[in-house]
Amino acid sequence: MPSAPWLVLALTGVALLCFGAACALWPSRMAAMTELSLPTPTARTDFAATYGGFQIGFAVFLLACTRSPGWIEPGLWAGASASAGFAGMRTVGIVLSRGRVNAVTWLALGMELAGLVLNAWALGQLR
Repeated sequence: MPSAPWLVLALTGVALLCFGAACALWPSRMAAMTELSLPTPTARTDFAATYGGFQIGFAVFLLACTRSPGWIEPGLWAGASASAGFAGMRTVGIVLSRGRVNAVTWLALGMELAGLVLNAWALGQLR
């Protein structure tokens, strides 16, 4: 049976893979969820690369980390760090806008905080 840290790392990788694939396949739809407009092929390509390609590449790294016990901890650190970065900057944006953001932004913050807590918890389980 897989360990809890392994499961958290795998879940983080799969979640990022799914999000990245959605951004790569449907950039305009995904961008519209946060009120972004991608009016040109250049804009769609850049969004797909940044939000799709990077997320997919990072997910592959995290999933590769699940294949070796010695890489579980670095993978969890990477997952926690990325989640903290996303959640931290999203929080700054929410505060600066005095909370006037749409529901998708709050949902994204919740998922990022959940990712941070789960990865940090899993790191604690390794100790």
